[in-house]
Amino acid sequence: MPGRVPLAGHAVRMFRNPLKFFQSVSEQGGLVRIWLGTKQAYVVSDHDMLYDILVRKAKAFEKGMQFDQARPLLGNGILLSEGDFHRRQRLLMQPAFHHSRIASYVDVMRESASDVFDGWRDGQRVAMYDMFYELAVRIVIKALFSTDMVEQDVAEVYKSMPVVISGVEKRAAIPPALLDRLPTRTSREFHSAIARLYSMGRRIIADYRSRGNLQDNDDLMTLLFTARDEGNTSMTDKQIQDEFMTLLTAGSETTPSAMSWSCMLLGRHPEVQRRMQDEVDRVVGDRPVAADDLRELDYTRRVIQEALRLYPPVWALGRKCVRDVELGGHRIPAGTEVLYSIYAVHHDPKLYDNPEAFDPDRWLPERAKGVPRSAFMPFGAGVRNCIGESFSWFETQTVLATLAQQWTVQPVSGEPVRPVAMGALVPGPLPMKVVRRKK
Repeated sequence: MPGRVPLAGHAVRMFRNPLKFFQSVSEQGGLVRIWLGTKQAYVVSDHDMLYDILVRKAKAFEKGMQFDQARPLLGNGILLSEGDFHRRQRLLMQPAFHHSRIASYVDVMRESASDVFDGWRDGQRVAMYDMFYELAVRIVIKALFSTDMVEQDVAEVYKSMPVVISGVEKRAAIPPALLDRLPTRTSREFHSAIARLYSMGRRIIADYRSRGNLQDNDDLMTLLFTARDEGNTSMTDKQIQDEFMTLLTAGSETTPSAMSWSCMLLGRHPEVQRRMQDEVDRVVGDRPVAADDLRELDYTRRVIQEALRLYPPVWALGRKCVRDVELGGHRIPAGTEVLYSIYAVHHDPKLYDNPEAFDPDRWLPERAKGVPRSAFMPFGAGVRNCIGESFSWFETQTVLATLAQQWTVQPVSGEPVRPVAMGALVPGPLPMKVVRRKK
Protein backbone atom coordinates (compact mmCIF):
# COMPACT_ATOMS: atom_id res chain seq x y z
CA MET A 1 0.00 0.00 0.00
CA PRO A 2 1.53 3.36 -0.97
CA GLY A 3 1.53 6.39 1.30
CA ARG A 4 3.46 4.94 4.24
CA VAL A 5 4.58 7.59 6.76
CA PRO A 6 7.78 7.05 8.80
CA LEU A 7 7.04 5.68 12.31
CA ALA A 8 3.25 6.00 11.88
CA GLY A 9 2.91 3.84 8.77
CA HIS A 10 -0.71 3.95 7.55
CA ALA A 11 -2.25 4.24 11.04
CA VAL A 12 -3.00 7.96 10.82
CA ARG A 13 -4.82 7.61 7.48
CA MET A 14 -6.78 4.66 8.82
CA PHE A 15 -7.76 6.55 11.96
CA ARG A 16 -8.81 9.74 10.16
CA ASN A 17 -11.09 8.14 7.58
CA PRO A 18 -11.23 4.37 8.04
CA LEU A 19 -13.92 3.64 5.44
CA LYS A 20 -12.11 5.60 2.72
CA PHE A 21 -8.83 3.98 3.73
CA PHE A 22 -10.17 0.43 3.44
CA GLN A 23 -11.81 1.27 0.11
CA SER A 24 -8.49 2.56 -1.24
CA VAL A 25 -6.71 -0.56 0.03
CA SER A 26 -9.23 -2.86 -1.69
CA GLU A 27 -8.52 -1.07 -4.98
CA GLN A 28 -4.89 -2.21 -4.68
CA GLY A 29 -5.85 -5.89 -4.61
CA GLY A 30 -7.32 -8.75 -2.60
CA LEU A 31 -4.32 -9.03 -0.24
CA VAL A 32 -2.39 -5.84 0.54
CA ARG A 33 0.45 -5.21 2.99
CA ILE A 34 0.18 -2.11 5.19
CA TRP A 35 2.05 -0.77 8.20
CA LEU A 36 0.52 0.09 11.57
CA GLY A 37 3.26 2.14 13.17
CA THR A 38 6.40 0.14 12.49
CA LYS A 39 4.60 -3.23 12.35
CA GLN A 40 3.53 -5.03 9.22
CA ALA A 41 -0.12 -6.00 8.76
CA TYR A 42 -2.27 -7.23 5.88
CA VAL A 43 -5.70 -6.25 4.59
CA VAL A 44 -7.87 -8.90 2.92
CA SER A 45 -10.60 -7.73 0.52
CA ASP A 46 -11.03 -10.99 -1.41
CA HIS A 47 -14.09 -13.07 -0.46
CA ASP A 48 -12.40 -16.46 -0.83
CA MET A 49 -9.40 -15.47 1.30
CA LEU A 50 -11.79 -14.04 3.87
CA TYR A 51 -13.64 -17.37 3.97
CA ASP A 52 -10.28 -19.03 4.62
CA ILE A 53 -9.76 -16.76 7.63
CA LEU A 54 -13.25 -17.23 9.10
CA VAL A 55 -13.98 -20.87 8.21
CA ARG A 56 -11.49 -23.07 6.38
CA LYS A 57 -8.35 -21.96 8.26
CA ALA A 58 -10.02 -20.43 11.30
CA LYS A 59 -7.81 -22.38 13.75
CA ALA A 60 -4.76 -20.52 12.44
CA PHE A 61 -6.18 -17.21 13.72
CA GLU A 62 -7.25 -15.60 16.97
CA LYS A 63 -8.95 -12.31 17.72
CA GLY A 64 -6.97 -9.29 16.53
CA MET A 65 -6.02 -5.93 17.99
CA GLN A 66 -9.47 -4.35 17.60
CA PHE A 67 -10.92 -7.01 19.87
CA ASP A 68 -8.09 -6.62 22.39
CA GLN A 69 -9.10 -3.00 22.93
CA ALA A 70 -12.68 -4.09 23.70
CA ARG A 71 -11.58 -6.37 26.55
CA PRO A 72 -12.00 -3.71 29.29
CA LEU A 73 -15.70 -3.66 28.37
CA LEU A 74 -16.42 -7.24 27.26
CA GLY A 75 -13.96 -9.22 29.37
CA ASN A 76 -13.82 -12.85 28.24
CA GLY A 77 -17.35 -12.91 26.79
CA ILE A 78 -18.33 -14.97 23.77
CA LEU A 79 -17.14 -12.29 21.33
CA LEU A 80 -13.56 -12.31 22.67
CA SER A 81 -13.00 -15.76 24.18
CA GLU A 82 -11.02 -18.40 22.28
CA GLY A 83 -10.64 -22.16 21.91
CA ASP A 84 -12.34 -24.66 24.21
CA PHE A 85 -13.68 -21.94 26.50
CA HIS A 86 -15.40 -20.20 23.58
CA ARG A 87 -16.91 -23.50 22.42
CA ARG A 88 -18.24 -24.15 25.94
CA GLN A 89 -19.82 -20.70 26.16
CA ARG A 90 -21.30 -21.02 22.68
CA LEU A 91 -22.96 -24.33 23.59
CA LEU A 92 -24.24 -22.91 26.88
CA MET A 93 -25.76 -19.84 25.24
CA GLN A 94 -27.02 -21.33 21.96
CA PRO A 95 -30.44 -22.42 23.32
CA ALA A 96 -31.18 -18.81 24.30
CA PHE A 97 -30.91 -17.82 20.63
CA HIS A 98 -32.94 -20.61 19.05
CA HIS A 99 -35.58 -19.32 16.60
CA SER A 100 -38.42 -20.44 18.83
CA ARG A 101 -36.97 -18.55 21.80
CA ILE A 102 -36.30 -15.37 19.83
CA ALA A 103 -39.84 -15.49 18.39
CA SER A 104 -41.16 -15.06 21.93
CA TYR A 105 -39.60 -11.58 22.01
CA VAL A 106 -41.44 -10.29 18.95
CA ASP A 107 -44.16 -8.80 21.18
CA VAL A 108 -41.52 -6.85 23.10
CA MET A 109 -39.96 -5.64 19.83
CA ARG A 110 -43.29 -4.59 18.31
CA GLU A 111 -44.65 -2.91 21.45
CA SER A 112 -41.43 -0.99 22.00
CA ALA A 113 -41.52 0.23 18.38
CA SER A 114 -45.22 1.16 18.57
CA ASP A 115 -44.61 3.21 21.71
CA VAL A 116 -42.20 5.36 19.69
CA PHE A 117 -44.08 5.51 16.38
CA ASP A 118 -47.44 6.31 18.00
CA GLY A 119 -45.93 9.48 19.43
CA TRP A 120 -44.98 10.94 16.06
CA ARG A 121 -46.81 13.80 14.34
CA ASP A 122 -47.60 13.83 10.63
CA GLY A 123 -44.76 15.60 8.82
CA GLN A 124 -42.44 15.46 11.83
CA ARG A 125 -38.67 15.47 11.30
CA VAL A 126 -37.02 12.55 13.10
CA ALA A 127 -33.33 11.78 13.66
CA MET A 128 -33.73 8.16 12.58
CA TYR A 129 -30.43 6.71 13.77
CA ASP A 130 -30.69 8.34 17.18
CA MET A 131 -34.26 7.08 17.49
CA PHE A 132 -33.39 3.53 16.41
CA TYR A 133 -30.40 3.47 18.77
CA GLU A 134 -32.55 4.27 21.79
CA LEU A 135 -35.23 1.85 20.59
CA ALA A 136 -32.68 -0.99 20.19
CA VAL A 137 -31.28 -0.33 23.67
CA ARG A 138 -34.78 -0.50 25.08
CA ILE A 139 -35.54 -3.76 23.24
CA VAL A 140 -32.32 -5.55 24.20
CA ILE A 141 -32.69 -4.54 27.84
CA LYS A 142 -36.30 -5.72 27.96
CA ALA A 143 -35.22 -9.02 26.41
CA LEU A 144 -32.25 -9.33 28.77
CA PHE A 145 -33.97 -8.70 32.05
CA SER A 146 -37.02 -7.55 33.98
CA THR A 147 -38.82 -4.52 32.66
CA ASP A 148 -38.95 -2.79 36.05
CA MET A 149 -35.29 -1.83 35.50
CA VAL A 150 -35.74 -0.48 32.01
CA GLU A 151 -36.05 3.30 32.40
CA GLN A 152 -33.09 3.60 34.74
CA ASP A 153 -30.81 1.36 32.72
CA VAL A 154 -31.81 2.47 29.20
CA ALA A 155 -30.68 5.97 30.11
CA GLU A 156 -27.34 4.67 31.40
CA VAL A 157 -26.63 2.52 28.34
CA TYR A 158 -27.71 5.30 25.98
CA LYS A 159 -25.32 7.68 27.74
CA SER A 160 -22.32 5.41 28.24
CA MET A 161 -22.17 2.95 25.34
CA PRO A 162 -21.26 5.47 22.56
CA VAL A 163 -18.44 6.82 24.76
CA VAL A 164 -17.04 3.32 25.27
CA ILE A 165 -17.34 2.30 21.60
CA SER A 166 -15.60 5.48 20.47
CA GLY A 167 -12.81 4.86 22.99
CA VAL A 168 -12.34 1.28 21.82
CA GLU A 169 -12.07 2.40 18.19
CA LYS A 170 -9.43 5.02 19.03
CA ARG A 171 -7.40 2.47 20.98
CA ALA A 172 -7.38 0.14 17.99
CA ALA A 173 -5.34 2.72 16.03
CA ILE A 174 -3.44 4.50 18.82
CA PRO A 175 -1.52 2.61 21.53
CA PRO A 176 -3.92 2.53 24.52
CA ALA A 177 -1.08 3.00 26.99
CA LEU A 178 -0.38 6.38 25.35
CA LEU A 179 -4.03 7.42 25.46
CA ASP A 180 -4.50 6.33 29.06
CA ARG A 181 -1.23 7.90 30.22
CA LEU A 182 -2.53 11.33 29.26
CA PRO A 183 -5.13 12.66 31.74
CA THR A 184 -7.45 13.92 29.01
CA ARG A 185 -11.18 14.45 29.43
CA THR A 186 -12.00 11.80 26.80
CA SER A 187 -9.80 9.23 28.52
CA ARG A 188 -11.46 9.90 31.87
CA GLU A 189 -14.92 9.67 30.28
CA PHE A 190 -14.00 6.35 28.64
CA HIS A 191 -12.97 4.68 31.89
CA SER A 192 -15.85 6.28 33.81
CA ALA A 193 -18.39 4.96 31.28
CA ILE A 194 -16.97 1.43 31.55
CA ALA A 195 -17.13 1.64 35.34
CA ARG A 196 -20.79 2.74 35.25
CA LEU A 197 -21.79 -0.07 32.89
CA TYR A 198 -19.98 -2.65 35.01
CA SER A 199 -21.61 -1.27 38.14
CA MET A 200 -25.00 -1.64 36.47
CA GLY A 201 -24.16 -5.23 35.52
CA ARG A 202 -23.06 -6.16 39.04
CA ARG A 203 -26.24 -4.70 40.47
CA ILE A 204 -28.42 -6.64 38.04
CA ILE A 205 -26.57 -9.92 38.70
CA ALA A 206 -26.87 -9.44 42.46
CA ASP A 207 -30.60 -8.82 42.01
CA TYR A 208 -31.01 -12.06 40.05
CA ARG A 209 -29.05 -14.04 42.64
CA SER A 210 -31.35 -12.72 45.36
CA ARG A 211 -34.52 -13.88 43.58
CA GLY A 212 -34.08 -17.57 44.42
CA ASN A 213 -36.18 -19.56 41.96
CA LEU A 214 -35.29 -18.18 38.53
CA GLN A 215 -37.26 -20.81 36.61
CA ASP A 216 -40.30 -18.53 36.72
CA ASN A 217 -38.54 -15.90 34.57
CA ASP A 218 -38.34 -16.04 30.77
CA ASP A 219 -35.62 -13.54 29.87
CA LEU A 220 -32.10 -13.96 28.50
CA MET A 221 -30.40 -13.22 31.83
CA THR A 222 -32.28 -16.10 33.45
CA LEU A 223 -31.03 -18.40 30.70
CA LEU A 224 -27.47 -17.31 31.43
CA PHE A 225 -27.96 -18.15 35.12
CA THR A 226 -29.62 -21.52 34.55
CA ALA A 227 -27.50 -22.84 31.64
CA ARG A 228 -25.42 -25.95 32.45
CA ASP A 229 -22.63 -27.62 30.49
CA GLU A 230 -22.12 -31.36 30.09
CA GLY A 231 -20.56 -31.52 33.55
CA ASN A 232 -23.60 -29.72 35.04
CA THR A 233 -21.44 -26.65 35.72
CA SER A 234 -22.99 -23.19 35.49
CA MET A 235 -21.39 -19.86 34.65
CA THR A 236 -19.67 -17.83 37.34
CA ASP A 237 -20.95 -14.34 38.13
CA LYS A 238 -17.88 -12.94 36.32
CA GLN A 239 -18.70 -14.89 33.18
CA ILE A 240 -22.35 -13.87 33.34
CA GLN A 241 -21.18 -10.26 33.66
CA ASP A 242 -18.97 -10.59 30.56
CA GLU A 243 -21.72 -12.23 28.51
CA PHE A 244 -24.25 -9.65 29.68
CA MET A 245 -21.98 -6.81 28.54
CA THR A 246 -21.34 -8.58 25.21
CA LEU A 247 -25.05 -9.02 24.47
CA LEU A 248 -25.82 -5.47 25.56
CA THR A 249 -23.09 -4.02 23.33
CA ALA A 250 -23.92 -6.10 20.26
CA GLY A 251 -27.66 -5.53 20.63
CA SER A 252 -27.35 -1.76 20.90
CA GLU A 253 -24.75 -1.13 18.18
CA THR A 254 -25.38 -3.15 15.03
CA THR A 255 -29.18 -3.42 14.72
CA PRO A 256 -29.80 0.37 14.78
CA SER A 257 -27.37 0.66 11.90
CA ALA A 258 -29.28 -1.91 9.82
CA MET A 259 -32.63 -0.26 10.52
CA SER A 260 -31.32 3.23 9.77
CA TRP A 261 -29.70 2.33 6.45
CA SER A 262 -32.86 0.47 5.46
CA CYS A 263 -34.95 3.59 6.10
CA MET A 264 -32.52 5.84 4.25
CA LEU A 265 -32.69 3.55 1.20
CA LEU A 266 -36.49 3.31 1.38
CA GLY A 267 -36.71 7.08 1.49
CA ARG A 268 -34.52 7.38 -1.60
CA HIS A 269 -36.46 4.68 -3.47
CA PRO A 270 -40.18 5.38 -2.93
CA GLU A 271 -41.19 2.61 -5.37
CA VAL A 272 -39.42 0.06 -3.14
CA GLN A 273 -41.05 1.55 -0.04
CA ARG A 274 -44.53 1.31 -1.61
CA ARG A 275 -43.92 -2.30 -2.57
CA MET A 276 -42.82 -3.13 0.97
CA GLN A 277 -45.86 -1.35 2.43
CA ASP A 278 -48.13 -3.29 0.07
CA GLU A 279 -46.62 -6.55 1.31
CA VAL A 280 -47.10 -5.56 4.95
CA ASP A 281 -50.71 -4.55 4.22
CA ARG A 282 -51.35 -7.92 2.54
CA VAL A 283 -49.67 -10.11 5.17
CA VAL A 284 -50.38 -8.19 8.39
CA GLY A 285 -53.10 -5.66 7.63
CA ASP A 286 -53.98 -3.41 10.56
CA ARG A 287 -53.38 -5.95 13.33
CA PRO A 288 -50.11 -6.06 15.32
CA VAL A 289 -47.16 -7.75 13.64
CA ALA A 290 -46.69 -11.33 14.92
CA ALA A 291 -43.75 -13.74 14.75
CA ASP A 292 -45.55 -15.96 12.22
CA ASP A 293 -45.87 -13.00 9.84
CA LEU A 294 -42.12 -12.58 9.44
CA ARG A 295 -41.54 -15.67 7.30
CA GLU A 296 -44.15 -14.34 4.82
CA LEU A 297 -42.61 -10.87 4.61
CA ASP A 298 -40.22 -11.97 1.88
CA TYR A 299 -39.76 -8.60 0.20
CA THR A 300 -39.24 -6.85 3.53
CA ARG A 301 -36.47 -9.31 4.31
CA ARG A 302 -34.86 -8.72 0.91
CA VAL A 303 -34.90 -4.97 1.53
CA ILE A 304 -33.04 -5.51 4.80
CA GLN A 305 -30.63 -7.98 3.21
CA GLU A 306 -29.74 -5.50 0.48
CA ALA A 307 -29.24 -2.75 3.07
CA LEU A 308 -26.89 -5.10 4.96
CA ARG A 309 -24.97 -5.72 1.75
CA LEU A 310 -24.55 -2.05 0.91
CA TYR A 311 -23.90 -0.91 4.48
CA PRO A 312 -22.79 -3.85 6.66
CA PRO A 313 -22.83 -2.66 10.30
CA VAL A 314 -19.71 -4.70 11.08
CA TRP A 315 -17.84 -3.38 8.08
CA ALA A 316 -14.23 -4.27 8.96
CA LEU A 317 -12.53 -6.44 11.59
CA GLY A 318 -9.27 -8.29 12.09
CA ARG A 319 -7.54 -11.45 13.22
CA LYS A 320 -4.01 -12.35 14.34
CA CYS A 321 -2.14 -15.36 12.96
CA VAL A 322 -1.24 -17.86 15.67
CA ARG A 323 0.95 -19.78 13.22
CA ASP A 324 2.27 -19.32 9.69
CA VAL A 325 -0.61 -19.53 7.24
CA GLU A 326 -1.07 -19.29 3.48
CA LEU A 327 -3.55 -16.82 2.03
CA GLY A 328 -3.96 -16.42 -1.72
CA GLY A 329 -0.66 -18.21 -2.34
CA HIS A 330 1.30 -15.97 0.06
CA ARG A 331 2.77 -16.99 3.42
CA ILE A 332 1.64 -14.81 6.32
CA PRO A 333 3.94 -15.24 9.34
CA ALA A 334 2.71 -16.05 12.85
CA GLY A 335 1.93 -12.99 14.96
CA THR A 336 0.83 -10.86 11.99
CA GLU A 337 -2.36 -8.80 12.17
CA VAL A 338 -4.73 -9.48 9.27
CA LEU A 339 -7.53 -6.95 8.79
CA TYR A 340 -10.47 -7.62 6.50
CA SER A 341 -13.13 -5.47 4.89
CA ILE A 342 -16.62 -6.95 4.64
CA TYR A 343 -17.70 -3.66 3.05
CA ALA A 344 -15.19 -4.17 0.22
CA VAL A 345 -16.38 -7.74 -0.38
CA HIS A 346 -20.04 -6.62 -0.50
CA HIS A 347 -19.17 -3.99 -3.14
CA ASP A 348 -16.97 -6.20 -5.32
CA PRO A 349 -18.11 -5.93 -9.00
CA LYS A 350 -16.75 -9.45 -9.61
CA LEU A 351 -19.38 -10.77 -7.20
CA TYR A 352 -22.35 -8.44 -7.76
CA ASP A 353 -23.81 -6.88 -10.89
CA ASN A 354 -23.94 -3.11 -10.49
CA PRO A 355 -22.80 -3.41 -6.84
CA GLU A 356 -23.52 0.22 -5.88
CA ALA A 357 -27.21 -0.10 -6.85
CA PHE A 358 -29.94 -0.75 -4.28
CA ASP A 359 -31.72 -3.79 -5.69
CA PRO A 360 -33.63 -5.96 -3.18
CA ASP A 361 -34.63 -8.38 -5.94
CA ARG A 362 -31.01 -9.44 -6.40
CA TRP A 363 -31.84 -11.71 -3.42
CA LEU A 364 -34.65 -13.55 -5.21
CA PRO A 365 -33.74 -17.28 -5.11
CA GLU A 366 -33.15 -17.57 -8.84
CA ARG A 367 -30.75 -14.61 -8.81
CA ALA A 368 -29.12 -15.16 -5.42
CA LYS A 369 -27.99 -18.70 -6.26
CA GLY A 370 -25.12 -17.19 -8.23
CA VAL A 371 -23.76 -15.36 -5.18
CA PRO A 372 -21.12 -17.40 -3.27
CA ARG A 373 -21.73 -17.96 0.45
CA SER A 374 -18.48 -16.11 1.13
CA ALA A 375 -19.71 -13.01 -0.72
CA PHE A 376 -22.29 -12.02 1.92
CA MET A 377 -21.19 -12.14 5.55
CA PRO A 378 -22.68 -9.26 7.56
CA PHE A 379 -22.84 -11.55 10.61
CA GLY A 380 -19.53 -13.33 10.05
CA ALA A 381 -19.18 -17.05 9.32
CA GLY A 382 -18.08 -20.33 10.82
CA VAL A 383 -17.78 -20.97 14.56
CA ARG A 384 -17.52 -17.20 15.18
CA ASN A 385 -20.74 -16.36 13.34
CA CYS A 386 -22.74 -13.85 15.40
CA ILE A 387 -24.83 -15.77 17.95
CA GLY A 388 -27.41 -12.97 17.87
CA GLU A 389 -28.06 -13.11 14.11
CA SER A 390 -31.60 -14.48 14.52
CA PHE A 391 -32.39 -11.85 17.16
CA SER A 392 -31.24 -9.10 14.79
CA TRP A 393 -33.33 -10.40 11.87
CA PHE A 394 -36.45 -10.76 14.00
CA GLU A 395 -35.99 -7.30 15.50
CA THR A 396 -35.26 -5.47 12.25
CA GLN A 397 -38.16 -7.09 10.37
CA THR A 398 -40.60 -6.51 13.22
CA VAL A 399 -39.66 -2.86 13.70
CA LEU A 400 -39.66 -1.97 9.99
CA ALA A 401 -42.94 -3.79 9.33
CA THR A 402 -44.53 -1.96 12.26
CA LEU A 403 -43.21 1.32 10.86
CA ALA A 404 -44.50 0.51 7.34
CA GLN A 405 -48.04 -0.08 8.61
CA GLN A 406 -48.54 3.60 9.48
CA TRP A 407 -45.70 5.72 8.15
CA THR A 408 -43.81 6.68 5.01
CA VAL A 409 -40.26 7.94 5.45
CA GLN A 410 -38.88 10.68 3.20
CA PRO A 411 -35.42 12.26 2.86
CA VAL A 412 -34.86 15.79 4.13
CA SER A 413 -33.51 18.03 1.38
CA GLY A 414 -30.14 19.60 2.04
CA GLU A 415 -29.16 16.92 4.56
CA PRO A 416 -26.43 14.77 2.96
CA VAL A 417 -25.81 11.35 4.45
CA ARG A 418 -22.17 10.50 5.09
CA PRO A 419 -21.29 7.04 6.39
CA VAL A 420 -19.52 7.19 9.73
CA ALA A 421 -17.30 4.21 10.54
CA MET A 422 -17.61 3.95 14.32
CA GLY A 423 -18.03 0.65 16.16
CA ALA A 424 -20.65 0.02 13.48
CA LEU A 425 -21.10 1.70 10.09
CA VAL A 426 -23.77 4.33 10.74
CA PRO A 427 -25.37 7.14 8.69
CA GLY A 428 -24.95 9.86 11.31
CA PRO A 429 -28.14 11.20 12.96
CA LEU A 430 -30.05 10.67 9.66
CA PRO A 431 -32.82 13.31 9.78
CA MET A 432 -35.89 12.15 7.84
CA LYS A 433 -39.49 13.28 7.49
CA VAL A 434 -42.24 10.87 8.57
CA VAL A 435 -45.62 11.11 6.82
CA ARG A 436 -48.70 9.27 8.05
CA ARG A 437 -50.04 6.84 5.49
CA LYS A 438 -53.52 7.33 4.05
CA LYS A 439 -54.82 3.90 3.16
